[in-house]
Amino acid sequence: MRGFRFFLAATLSAVCLLAPSVPSMAQPAADTIKINEKGFTSSETCGKCHTGIHELWKSSMHAQSVTDPIFRASYMEAYLKSGGEAAKLCLRCHAPALKMTKGANPDIFATSDGITCDFCHSVKDVDLKKPSDPFVVDAGLVKYGPNKREDVKQHKTAQSKVHSGALFCAACHEYTANGISVMSTYSEWKDSLYSEEGKPCQYCHMPEIPGEISNNVVGERGPKVFSHQTAGGHSMTQLQKAVAAKIGRIERSKDKMTVNVDITNVGSGHRVPTGMPSRKLILYCEVRAPGGKVYRDKMVYEKAIFDKNGAELTSDADMMLGVGATIAKDNRIFPKETRKEKFTFYMPEGSKASVFVWVDYLYTPMILQETEMRVEMSRDQAESAPPSPR
Repeated sequence: MRGFRFFLAATLSAVCLLAPSVPSMAQPAADTIKINEKGFTSSETCGKCHTGIHELWKSSMHAQSVTDPIFRASYMEAYLKSGGEAAKLCLRCHAPALKMTKGANPDIFATSDGITCDFCHSVKDVDLKKPSDPFVVDAGLVKYGPNKREDVKQHKTAQSKVHSGALFCAACHEYTANGISVMSTYSEWKDSLYSEEGKPCQYCHMPEIPGEISNNVVGERGPKVFSHQTAGGHSMTQLQKAVAAKIGRIERSKDKMTVNVDITNVGSGHRVPTGMPSRKLILYCEVRAPGGKVYRDKMVYEKAIFDKNGAELTSDADMMLGVGATIAKDNRIFPKETRKEKFTFYMPEGSKASVFVWVDYLYTPMILQETEMRVEMSRDQAESAPPSPR
């Protein structure tokens, strides 16, 4: 499957709309909760007490970072091309608990959940000076988070400033290979007004919503929690808040029409599009004239990475494995920036026309799909003669 548009088709494995308030749930008995004191605890166990937050997390791409078919296809390609070395590269973020489980299978317990509750809440610091191993992890009874320390019967807690800052996200959303900046979402934010205003990634991607920090328990901020759906580029709602396109002055002359269009990054604290360079933003301008005549033009915003032979990379696996040699183009839109574009169409003077502009977010990944394989292995044929008369 190739060439689908996220704003038209919600075909990914999660629809990330902000959830309403989280219902109250009965608190299980303390002796029924078994916390792994020397490693990671399953997200299902966390959900016994943090039911509302767990339900939000289950619908997130963090929960599906291992099972997502887009990741699966890219990972398989990268694994084969790298002779298995891609396991260290890809799984350190998509299945971060894997390092402590001492394996290479993302489907085993504690890693099959993807980016689990307990992994994130076992991180006590992030060190970007060690890009291959940036997380400082303390897995066990202590759970780290943005709230003040308040030990409970099931586990201990520790307040962590890193959980409220963009540095926490940078460990996986900033990546350089072969000297080429493949993903630069963190640095894009760091150079933006959002950073200057003290609005980290969580401000947009984990906003506060009504809910309980644990079943029948509210936190220090009252009956509200940070949304663990972490809506991003897979969320239609999030995408539609990111950019705005507006038709400006329309100029007519003897045989042509010029349409001025403003496109603004109104809602992203990083450039749009961000993430993998295979994602593109396309601004279309269409003019419809009487008689059914349609004129159309477009502007593409993208980061284009080329290999050493001058060929543009289209595979996420190749980009992550460091096949890229140069960034040939990067005209993506900065936070709060307005680009002024002009589209010129040659058409008869005096004819009326309707003008339309819209923006598509385009991503064309490879996806593993079920395919029927049917092979006829044997066939026989015979003619049946009529019975002989008696």
